[in-house]
Amino acid sequence: MKHERIIPSKKYPFKIFEFHSKDTERLILPHWHSSMELLLCLDGLLEIRYPQSIHQVRKNHLFLINSNIIHSTKTPEPSQVFVIQFPLSFIRQLTEDTYTQSIYFEKELSQHPVLIQLIKEIHTIYQEDSIAKRALVMSKVYEIISVLLESFSIPTVEIKDIRSVKNLDQLRKINRFIEDNYNRNLTLEEVATTFNYNTSYFSRYYKQFMGITFIEYLKSVRLNKAYSLLRDTDLTILSISNECGFGSVKSFYLAFKEHYGISPKQYRQQFLT
Repeated sequence: MKHERIIPSKKYPFKIFEFHSKDTERLILPHWHSSMELLLCLDGLLEIRYPQSIHQVRKNHLFLINSNIIHSTKTPEPSQVFVIQFPLSFIRQLTEDTYTQSIYFEKELSQHPVLIQLIKEIHTIYQEDSIAKRALVMSKVYEIISVLLESFSIPTVEIKDIRSVKNLDQLRKINRFIEDNYNRNLTLEEVATTFNYNTSYFSRYYKQFMGITFIEYLKSVRLNKAYSLLRDTDLTILSISNECGFGSVKSFYLAFKEHYGISPKQYRQQFLT
């Protein structure tokens, strides 16, 4: 679980972009950022996973991720998603320092046609790069914030997901330790002991605030590394298995096949044809 640093687009005080995903099996590991994020699914299906819930964002649906909320994403179908990420300083300025101090915003925005229409207009306009168009985009961003303040403000005490925020620093340290040691025989007991937890308590704590178990996270870190090595290097399957901390080629094969639906060899062949 990493803190993702959001760097604004060159000509806006926020980050604005579109992504296309064809990989229907890969899970983007849990992470967080201080920015507020708006995601409009233009096609396909976006799955957003919180520690205690899973949300499916379908075509023409809008979803908001508040500041400092742990989340992971997956696209179960080939998808196209338009994203605007607002730095915390920008949102606080527009909300007169109330955002995260006394209010957050609703995350489920799918049924609000005005917001969806404003985001779609920005999607169309921002591709025409001119001073006039950028001014128009900014005006629509102000409209969006106005609608959120008027209709979707929630007192911070009512946000259940906020429970995880106070644990971010500790979870970041734990996950950094996992990411630094994933390539050896790392156990739940070792990590719990390293951070002075009882093993059974640590297992429950991790699942509660990360939304996945320690074993699931460790396996995902290993598979993400293997995913990159298969694509970007000529290392053998055996070498990749060892490099990524799998006990054997067989365990690597089974984990990869279960997660991605194809074998490591089949996956590599996709990039060679």
